[in-house]
Amino acid sequence: MVVKYDIMDKTNPIRRYYVVPIVIAIVSIIAVFGFGSSDIHESQITRVIDGDTLIIDLTTIRLSLVDTPERGEPGYQEAKDFASTVCPVGSNAEFIEDSWQKEDKYGRSLGLVFCNDMFLNELLLTSGHAKILTGFCDKSEFGTEDWARAYGC
Repeated sequence: MVVKYDIMDKTNPIRRYYVVPIVIAIVSIIAVFGFGSSDIHESQITRVIDGDTLIIDLTTIRLSLVDTPERGEPGYQEAKDFASTVCPVGSNAEFIEDSWQKEDKYGRSLGLVFCNDMFLNELLLTSGHAKILTGFCDKSEFGTEDWARAYGC
């Protein structure tokens, strides 16, 4: 004899013992991990400080996982000019915050920047203006992405 239960019946043992715990587990997972991992901000580039640091509105952004030469080092001006060409002042930009490492030791927000449908972090690497910061590959949520792995993460 097969017993059939109405799943919506509150006295149904299947609902009581299986459905409710599953729903509680799903809600708990969403509460802990969320639907998405990163915050996305859209605004305008207000200043290019160097190849891997920009100001979007009033927020100083340090590009995740890439390192360009510092002021006074060979390649500094070329990297800054490249970043300024991809993301000129006044252009719209999309910043995706790194949820694993939101700020660096200087308080700059860390993440990915897209301008004019171009991915600045990756373009700096492919153009030879930057190197990958391998010491941060396991600290950044972006360390396992294809572009980062292609350059050494």
